[in-house]
Amino acid sequence: MSFLELLRKLVYTPGVSGYEERIRNEILSIAKKYGKVSVDSIGNVILELGEGSPSILFAAHMDELGLVVTNIEDDGLIRFRKIGGIDDRILVSQHVVIHSEKGDIPGIIGLTPPHLKLEKEVKVLPWNELAIDVGASNRSEVEELGVRILDPVTFAKPWSLLRRGEVLATRSIDDRFGCAILLELARNIYEGKVKPRGKVYLAWTVQEEVGLRGALALSHTLRPDYAVSVDTTSCCNPVITGTLAPGKGPTIRFIDNAAILNPRLVRYIVGLAEANGVKLQLVSAGGGTDAAAFQRANVNILALGVATKYTHSTVEMASINDMMELLRLLSIIVEDGFRNYK
Repeated sequence: MSFLELLRKLVYTPGVSGYEERIRNEILSIAKKYGKVSVDSIGNVILELGEGSPSILFAAHMDELGLVVTNIEDDGLIRFRKIGGIDDRILVSQHVVIHSEKGDIPGIIGLTPPHLKLEKEVKVLPWNELAIDVGASNRSEVEELGVRILDPVTFAKPWSLLRRGEVLATRSIDDRFGCAILLELARNIYEGKVKPRGKVYLAWTVQEEVGLRGALALSHTLRPDYAVSVDTTSCCNPVITGTLAPGKGPTIRFIDNAAILNPRLVRYIVGLAEANGVKLQLVSAGGGTDAAAFQRANVNILALGVATKYTHSTVEMASINDMMELLRLLSIIVEDGFRNYK
């Protein structure tokens, strides 16, 4: 299976924060081929490879933004709440999928057409004024389809390869790309293409989008020497992210809303990248990553990723070459094992 085939499989496997069972099972089915795998009480998947010191943990979150059913009204409309940082602007006119015990049920979030609107002013409708329509005319018909209160909901996912296949646009690049990268890294270590210096933990975490909860739980049970998050870096804003852009290499987030990296460690990784011909974008960023959870546990951290446009929308966009270069950089770090870092 190629990297893109793997990534597409992960993108199309649902896993809203707190409802990660399906994506976890998909990752487990692959990761268990490469070494000792465990699942902790909150649902993180941990793969152990190599031995000795130092110990390095690489983390990518498997959860995605989504919705959850909160009410089924008498007229058949389905009310919901948001899970994670979803901008209300993207909700209107979306195709969605309700994941019920009876199977996946398609629906849409509708919009009153302009022909029927009395107000002339256009406004962004808040999520609490919207509803999912599955084509039913009453509550009973919705329940017959299998929809129940607290069923998770994901957005329908396009898959577009742009600029002659060099750029990917889809929903859930954040952070299914990171999950795929770690699976590729595991395979390369297993096959002997990458030889770790020390112990390597690969972790696929839960509930990152609602507060780094999986990583916080993991930081209480694992104390690696280094923890590296593999996640997207939102772009592009000249004030916050400067010249950051897709296609200019992987990213190292020196500072974001949740963590500030150790400058000496950043310089070490930048030097390691330069010595191996990896173009690395050093940026400030918004948001936060799983790395912040480990920093709070007094662990040396790094936050690596790829520049991603339109983050948390249904058209997230990133460079495939950036992803491949990030995989190469992670392999270099695994083999280097911070041997010259002081």
